[in-house]
Amino acid sequence: MHSRWGKNAYISKTTSTLDGVKPIAKWIWDSGSENPRNYYLLVRKTFNIDKIPLDAITYISAFAYADVYINGKLFERCPVNGDPEYQNYDKFDITGYLKKGKNCIAAVIHNFGVGLHSQMNARGGFFLQAKLNFPGATIDLLSDSTWRVTQAKAWNSKAALRDTNAHLIGFKEEFDARLWPENCLDVDFNDASWELAKMIGVPPVDPWKNLTVIERPRLTRKIVKPVKHWKSAGKMVFDFGVELVGYPQFTINARKEGVQFEIGTGERLDSNRTPLLRVSVDHSEKYITRKGAQSWRPYTWSGFRYFSIETNPDVDIQDVSAEFACYDYEMESSFSCSDPQLNQFWEIGRHTMRINSIDTYQDPWREHTQYIAGDSRYMMIYGNYAFGKSSRLLSAYNILSGAQSQRWRTDGAVRSRYPTDYFMQPGSSAYLADYQLEWILMMYEYFRYYGRDELIENLYPNMKRAMNYYQTFQDSKTGLLANLPGWIVLDWPSTYPIEQKKIITGTNCLYYGALKAAAVMAIDFGKDTLQARSWIKQAAQLRADINRQLWSEKDQAYLDSYAGTRVAQQSQVYALEYGLADLSRHDTMVELIEKSGKASEQSFAYRMLSTMFLKGKDQWALDYIRKNWGAQTKLSSFNGAWHEGWDLSWGATSHAWSSGPTALLMEKVLGIEPTGYGWKTFSVKPHLGDLAWAKGKVATVAGDISASWRKLSGQQFSLKISIPPGTLAKVYLPTINQQSVTVNGKSVSDEKYELYLEDGRWCVLTVEEGEYHFQVGRRISQLDFFSSRPSH
Repeated sequence: MHSRWGKNAYISKTTSTLDGVKPIAKWIWDSGSENPRNYYLLVRKTFNIDKIPLDAITYISAFAYADVYINGKLFERCPVNGDPEYQNYDKFDITGYLKKGKNCIAAVIHNFGVGLHSQMNARGGFFLQAKLNFPGATIDLLSDSTWRVTQAKAWNSKAALRDTNAHLIGFKEEFDARLWPENCLDVDFNDASWELAKMIGVPPVDPWKNLTVIERPRLTRKIVKPVKHWKSAGKMVFDFGVELVGYPQFTINARKEGVQFEIGTGERLDSNRTPLLRVSVDHSEKYITRKGAQSWRPYTWSGFRYFSIETNPDVDIQDVSAEFACYDYEMESSFSCSDPQLNQFWEIGRHTMRINSIDTYQDPWREHTQYIAGDSRYMMIYGNYAFGKSSRLLSAYNILSGAQSQRWRTDGAVRSRYPTDYFMQPGSSAYLADYQLEWILMMYEYFRYYGRDELIENLYPNMKRAMNYYQTFQDSKTGLLANLPGWIVLDWPSTYPIEQKKIITGTNCLYYGALKAAAVMAIDFGKDTLQARSWIKQAAQLRADINRQLWSEKDQAYLDSYAGTRVAQQSQVYALEYGLADLSRHDTMVELIEKSGKASEQSFAYRMLSTMFLKGKDQWALDYIRKNWGAQTKLSSFNGAWHEGWDLSWGATSHAWSSGPTALLMEKVLGIEPTGYGWKTFSVKPHLGDLAWAKGKVATVAGDISASWRKLSGQQFSLKISIPPGTLAKVYLPTINQQSVTVNGKSVSDEKYELYLEDGRWCVLTVEEGEYHFQVGRRISQLDFFSSRPSH
């Protein structure tokens, strides 16, 4: 079962045990306040072993975070960020870090002591439970009152928040190296002066009432050197050449102690060519020297390209680097085609996904969290194509976060930010009505990408509750959702606004899609046929009401809102994507989308282009990608990752929801898309445009799916695919002349391949597992062969 989650990845059910293992270790802290503000705590335990164990399965947790060191080496930051009521316990095998003789486990724990945009508020604590297995014997290593603890006073606990409005990220760091106990993380450090730990209790214990075990690969970490540096405005500026995520670090020599200087990270430069440290979030830190050589890096990770150090005549900068740290995806999927620019876009999208993935999906620069089913619904799709099944854990955790541990409101609304404990007022981004609908759609798409999942299946009652929330917003006059509360996002509203009146087309289309998706899940794993029938009936009525109330005969398009006047590109996309428009209306809607050009944000453009590929506008879609993503790569602010929006001066220069081409090139151009749960059935439907060839591989839970196609001379076409065992594929060949088709060198058989023609464009065959080579071109005419040409 675990292999379906990718290497070393799995999420357990939430119970009172460590996935069946009885908790016996204690949560520990010091003797001071339970929930101190901006507080760093050091913990240590030394122990001796005569030999290296066969294995050392270890469960580690902390609140809020702990950087865990074993024998002086950083092991990992633990645990996965979450809700303390459903506390996460990371499971690792630490054998490779142990040695014969004396060993030490130490940790630096940070407790925020306040609610944040990206953190729940609870008390501080640390937990470790390990079983070292030897031939014929075991040793338990447990956090308890024998551990030594002390406040890490080098950090100023009175430092200011990085953002006072929404409590983004947390606190600035002010670090005094004179107060840091040198070598305190190493085996031979003398910790006799530290106090013995105070025991809080064995879990489940307040506030950590339930236990969720998460197995995950440790973060990919590598040292990166700056590509250039310069001095400006009293600062040394170091440019890493590309946006990365992780920690800047430096080595200096100070001729005296007590010298204070500022360091900081940024994505952009100001007019002096120094990093913009204070845009939305303050990414500046203060460092105070001890005398002599010393090295340091901030505790807080960040997304950045530039790093600056304030210069001082008493401080010599000897070395600067960065530790790149991101989720350890398996890099098994691939894509390339005849256009080098599109290949570059695919790689940029994959890089952007990597640096937006830490222990969870996260915005690396501003938020350190990600929106449930808004941003993350895009990220699941892109991750599925960029990394295959190894992206499953992050998608599953995001979906779970939207259900079991979100402190549901009594009316059924679920928070759209996770985890969050601040900025909760009405109209804020804590509750987004359209994102809750997208959570249901994301859940359905999750099953398509990753298959049956007992863990997610248990969320059916929560999903049902989310659907019921919308019943109270149904307008009696029109039958449509009306007056949804709070901020409605849909597409980013400040740059390409949709006219939002009381009844919005986009939200009603999402509701229709959610009703249909929920009905499928109700029949399948919900075993709730009666509810499924009700949702199917609701969907059918909603479709009729949308078409009756929101279609504009004058514009031959869907209005943005009931009683409105605008017919934006996005409204047509929503109606087409969820199948609300009759076929007779498609042409004018597609024409409106086409004429509108760049009329939606970079994230939503993925949905728009997906629709245009579906409607045969292959060349238009490819040209749109080349023009608009291409334009972003030419911006002075482009750092090698896709921006939060097309050209937002304030937005992040790394935001993965803008990585649409990485998915589109594989699911549309290469043509590989799931049609059933877990890729048990899928389609291969290449959209050619002006490309000469394309090839790639998607590493799915059902096995690797490979495809390559090529245009041959004389309007001929070749497609090779590899279909994994136990799966079934529908293959779409761009011809309506079935007599011109061969499979593995032989003429096709209608009966064997269930062959039929579709849309006057495709010859469709159904094939089982195996290796196939399809060719189109025997006795072929110009009219028989379909290949999109530029519409202009």
